[in-house]
Amino acid sequence: MRKKGMKHTLRFLLFLLTIISLLFVIPSSWTAQSATKAKTYKVKPVKNGAAISGTVFFKGQVPKPKVLTIVKDKEVANADTREVDVVVVNDVHLAEAVVYLAKVKAGKEWPELTENGMIVQRGARFLPKSRVVHKGVRVEIKNMDPIMHNIHSYEQIGRARRTLFNRGQPQNSRIKMEFKVKKTPFVKLECDKHDYMHGYLFVASNPYYSVTGKDGAFSITEIPPGTYTLSVWHPVIGKKKTKITVTAGQRVTNDFTFEK
Repeated sequence: MRKKGMKHTLRFLLFLLTIISLLFVIPSSWTAQSATKAKTYKVKPVKNGAAISGTVFFKGQVPKPKVLTIVKDKEVANADTREVDVVVVNDVHLAEAVVYLAKVKAGKEWPELTENGMIVQRGARFLPKSRVVHKGVRVEIKNMDPIMHNIHSYEQIGRARRTLFNRGQPQNSRIKMEFKVKKTPFVKLECDKHDYMHGYLFVASNPYYSVTGKDGAFSITEIPPGTYTLSVWHPVIGKKKTKITVTAGQRVTNDFTFEK
């Protein structure tokens, strides 16, 4: 009788512990899901949105690219050397800079990316050498070379960097990967098999960004009224930012200048 009683007691205690654990675990999971949703950008109509446009300038001596010696797979690279970290400046206008608004929670539709944001490895290069991808989206990465590559992606955090993924990719193959950045939207791409392969990504958390062309110009439209941090980032030159306030329908001009 005592053994049966003890068994019943133990079962009851286990039942109670299970209930208590659920009471603590379930709310925490709800909180985690809510936090995740809170960080997700939401698309909603923007009536009479504002716009910010301007030009990114570079004044001074343009940094010279690094010249790397190609030792491995020269026949694929079709060269003995490779210039990396190239800065394109046309008559003081800085190209390939990303101008963006940070921490916008809701607003206009996401734009379509060229080739859906695909990254191609061809001629032992990352093509394009820099591009924008969207946060939370699996990006197609294509190896069109007849050789093995090993993509190593890093989130750049100041002078430090954190590995996002490190994966080998066989010749003539495709994979899909998500760039799960945490602290910054800046990503460096390298190939662990070919040290002369370098590329850069900007992982956009909202659609309020613009990439400068040869004229250094940018334009961001359909902005909900409010106060924002407007930033510009160039993978070689660096970053600048400013606070900016826009009202409904307002057209604002804001230029950025890098100097060396």
